[in-house]
Amino acid sequence: MAAQIESVALATTPLDAYLNDAIANNPTLAQASFEVEAERQRLENLRARFYPSLALQARASVAEGGRTIDFPAGDLLNPVYSALNAQAMANGQPAQFPTVQNQSIPLLRPTEQDTRLIVRGPIYEPVLDRQVLAQTQAMNAQEAARQQVKEELVRDLKTAYWQFAQAKARENILQVSVRTLQENERVNAVLYKAGETTLDAPRRAEAETLEIQVALREASTQALLAQEYFNLLRHAPNYSNVALPDEELTPPEIRTLLDELKPNTQGSTPAPALTRLERSLAAQRAQLDASRAAYKPTLGYSIEGGYQGRDYSTGPNTGFASASVVLNWTLADAGIRSSEVARSQAQVQALEARTRHVNRQLQLAKLQARENLLVSLDNIQARISQRAAAEESLRINERKRNAGETTQVEFLSAEQSATRARLGLATAVYQARIDHAVWQYNNRNIPEPGPQEGAQP
Repeated sequence: MAAQIESVALATTPLDAYLNDAIANNPTLAQASFEVEAERQRLENLRARFYPSLALQARASVAEGGRTIDFPAGDLLNPVYSALNAQAMANGQPAQFPTVQNQSIPLLRPTEQDTRLIVRGPIYEPVLDRQVLAQTQAMNAQEAARQQVKEELVRDLKTAYWQFAQAKARENILQVSVRTLQENERVNAVLYKAGETTLDAPRRAEAETLEIQVALREASTQALLAQEYFNLLRHAPNYSNVALPDEELTPPEIRTLLDELKPNTQGSTPAPALTRLERSLAAQRAQLDASRAAYKPTLGYSIEGGYQGRDYSTGPNTGFASASVVLNWTLADAGIRSSEVARSQAQVQALEARTRHVNRQLQLAKLQARENLLVSLDNIQARISQRAAAEESLRINERKRNAGETTQVEFLSAEQSATRARLGLATAVYQARIDHAVWQYNNRNIPEPGPQEGAQP
């Protein structure tokens, strides 16, 4: 199916060109593409954490006051110095030792700067490995979601296109019926003037014409709404013209169509909805592994180098460098990690159950789409015979009416039968096209559901 959709780029019919325009311009599909890109950038963010980071850290401070360290240098040294000076003076020598003051050293420097480059990186970080794997699968799931949006858009566009064609065919058939009834109204008016029929005949003919004109007005409204819905899907301006195939619905064309619409091929591509769930499940399992890996230690490194001092001078003893290996191992956290593991396990089980359910739904949708298409094809066969019989009856009654050999009731009954038969065939043909588009979307390679592991919480 994916290959079929990609091949739409080579437009061979008006519908192919509309599909190309819609894929290029549809805002829902564009939104899905942006969401894929957002997931890709999250993955790049995680991958970048394996590489070292380089940071510049600079600090300049001005301080006043604060705590001090008091050192009683005077109290300790002055008595000794005084005794030594007295002894020297007794020997006729001058005093040699000064008086020392007590010292008060401030803890905060009046001015200080610290400028350094820091290189940090992981050495062993098991959680990050699992997170990268989980995000990879999450991105793949979003890509599958985008593919699902794309294929649903193609299905809806085909359905809307053939619904519009169906409405236009109904409108055209009713226009023919109006012209036939208007001619019948004219003929009955002539016959009434000639005295060959009573007044109820032209009145009945006029009433039937008015009734079909109302049905034609309803059909025109349905065609307009179908056209605008198709324009909405392909993101075209309102009231844009939509080219329809030139089909006469002759028996040879219908036989060719029946051969084209038969569901003979078996799907070989997986369903995007199922692929999305499977990849989401893989992402959640990787997230569960990441939660379990949180019990393990992490190991990293840090290298720093720069300058410190009272100012920004780069003289001796101002530069420094250091290298560290940092081990971080959380030994107890009051059950935070265990609850995260239990939550991830529950999410895995929920996705497993959801995947099994969706698998069965897709199998049913595939079977239903095939059976609906087969019923539509059989309906076309029956409608062909009905139309042929009704049109032949109408031709006979037209000749009889023109010759005055049939009643008004018989002619109107024949005309109504012919109109219903034409409408029935057109409806059946385009319904088969719609069912074929739905079958194309649902004709997938859907595996049987796996064993129901973890079905119970």
